[in-house]
Amino acid sequence: MRHKSIKKLAAAASMLLCSACASWEPETAYRTAKPATVPVRNITSFTPALQCMDNLFLAFGLKNVVITSAGIPDATSEVKAGTKDMLISAISRMSVKSRAFAFVDFDQTQTDVAQLQRLAGISKKFVTPSYYIRGAITQLDSGVIANNVGGGLSIAGADIGASKDLVVSVVSVDMNLGYLASRQIMPGISANNSIAVSRKGVGGDVGAKIGKAGISFNLSMNKSEGMHAAVRSLIELSAIEIVGKLTNVPYWRCLNIEHTNPEMLAEARSWFEAMSPEERVVFTQRALASKGYYNGAINGDHDRSTKAATSRYRAASGLIASNRIDFQLYQSLINSDLALGQKPAPAKPVAEKDAAPVPLALNLVTPKGKSPVYKVKDLLKVNVTSSQDAFVYCYYRDDGGNIARIFPNRFQPDPYTIAGKAVAIPSKDSKFDIVFDKPGAKEEIVCVASYKEVGLMLPGNLKAQDLTPLPVRSIDELVATFKRADSKGLVQARLPIRVGK
Repeated sequence: MRHKSIKKLAAAASMLLCSACASWEPETAYRTAKPATVPVRNITSFTPALQCMDNLFLAFGLKNVVITSAGIPDATSEVKAGTKDMLISAISRMSVKSRAFAFVDFDQTQTDVAQLQRLAGISKKFVTPSYYIRGAITQLDSGVIANNVGGGLSIAGADIGASKDLVVSVVSVDMNLGYLASRQIMPGISANNSIAVSRKGVGGDVGAKIGKAGISFNLSMNKSEGMHAAVRSLIELSAIEIVGKLTNVPYWRCLNIEHTNPEMLAEARSWFEAMSPEERVVFTQRALASKGYYNGAINGDHDRSTKAATSRYRAASGLIASNRIDFQLYQSLINSDLALGQKPAPAKPVAEKDAAPVPLALNLVTPKGKSPVYKVKDLLKVNVTSSQDAFVYCYYRDDGGNIARIFPNRFQPDPYTIAGKAVAIPSKDSKFDIVFDKPGAKEEIVCVASYKEVGLMLPGNLKAQDLTPLPVRSIDELVATFKRADSKGLVQARLPIRVGK
């Protein structure tokens, strides 16, 4: 009986196959294979914001900031998405017109590309990135039922039920920026964002919400996009925030956040306070030139023409009448349209543009001058300034010949210094003092600077903890070790110190 049933089924299947063959029209086969949906361009909720950032970079004259990233891995192991490519796409969309960022792709898992490079050799045009982006998907709370309503009806032979669940999933992305050369994470250049994705159990509706700076971004997506579209939105928002903080452009404008928002006000004020007086003047000259108020040289000199242009702009913008370059003026300028859609600011005069570059140099100074004399129990305070952005290392030699590193230290861990910006040693936040306790002592401070992070190239015995005596016999021996790491570009500055009797 069982074999007969199999034969009947086989015969029926054969008839069905033959029937299908008889009705198949080869000339219409492409209709059967045609996809149900057509390809569409990927436009996200932050696409206009990315385009806005491109315009801002163009207005602020930002170009060729070279960055890289190893990707934004999923620390939860739950979200399978190509986050690195999402990040690259976001950076690319912010650089279409401005060419603000250049992304260097480096991935050791791309064995085919690595083999091709070995065959062709690394081009001399290869540019080492200045910064790298790191981060991770750090949180995923999925399947949380926020609301549930339901009902049921039982009849003879069948049960009919209905339910409507609002299922919410929360995913978070953390992103940071660091100096590639030193692997130091830049303080304050970070983004931490979370998205809540809600899905209705009986429909195809999917919604999402991101909270930022006291406002909410409401996003919509279809059911097929789901969590991956939510992650892309988080990556794009975080990329906007992190490169906006790096370049000091008012990224909140592109997110439709008011410049009066307390968080944005605090951000802008921190940028202003971090600028040197000359940097503030240069920014003001460029901004006023783009708006037609100033046509002089962009030289950082708060001269008569700069003051006159500042006064005219402040009067036209309803600010307090003066020629001061203060935070009120800075905030007004960064939140105006600047050079959007206009010609760039005037270039520097030819004589200034063709001038020789400023060489790398160090300057050491104390409140007591460059040849200070201290009393017993006095505290040492010294400022070091580099003429160019560079890596700086400072050491102190006491009267007994002991030499210890005083910068960088555990309270000031980053040796990278900004051109023209004085670094106080010890800083106000440092929890150590250098106290003079020996009358008649002759002591010394030496600082070295290089475009290379030469501190990483020192022998292991010279990488001892800060404020700890090093196994060197003299300052000259220490400097010679640094020169072996950078024989051409290293510069030094020395400050002799005398303690009165």
